[in-house]
Amino acid sequence: MSWSHGFDVVVGENQVLLNLTEHTVSALREGIGTLARYLDDMPAQGGFKDRLMFRRDRLELLDRLLPPVSEYSPSAQEFLARWGNDLRVELRDAARRVLASIPDAGPVSYPLVNVDDWIRVLGQARLVWVPRGTSGDTRSGDARLRNAGLFAELQGQLVRALRPELAVQLTG
Repeated sequence: MSWSHGFDVVVGENQVLLNLTEHTVSALREGIGTLARYLDDMPAQGGFKDRLMFRRDRLELLDRLLPPVSEYSPSAQEFLARWGNDLRVELRDAARRVLASIPDAGPVSYPLVNVDDWIRVLGQARLVWVPRGTSGDTRSGDARLRNAGLFAELQGQLVRALRPELAVQLTG
C-alpha cells in the first residue's frame, strides 16, 4: 500500500503555513486527537470495561509523556504532584489549539508567535504510537512507526524552517 504523507512549511512574517496532504491531515488528527483525549480529565464514554481500558491506556501514555524526573521516587512524586497537572493541561490545551487549526481543505495557518504549540504537540503526539527513544520510519510497513516518523519529520521541518541555522545540527 502506498502512503502519500507529505507537507511543505512556509514561514511568513506573522504566520506559519503548512501545506498537508489528505493522509497527513488524517494522521495528525488521529494522533493529536488521541493525545488531547488522553490528557483530558473526562473519562471515555461507554461501559465499565471501556472506562477501565481508557484508564490503563491513558496511564501508559501519561507515563511516556511525563517520565519520572528522578530515580528517587519521592522526588519524582513530588514533582508530579507540584507540576504534573499544569504540564498536562498546557499540553492538552496546545493539542486542542493545533487540532482546531487544521482545516478540512487548504493549508494550515498558525500564528508565528504560537508555533511552539505545533513543535511541542508533534513531539509528544508521536508517543501515542511509540515509546520514548523509539525512532519512527515513514517507509515502515508498521503504521505506528510510519505515523511516529511522520510526526518527527514534520517537527524537524518546522524547526528547520524557523531556524535554518539548526539544519546542519539536526542533519549532521
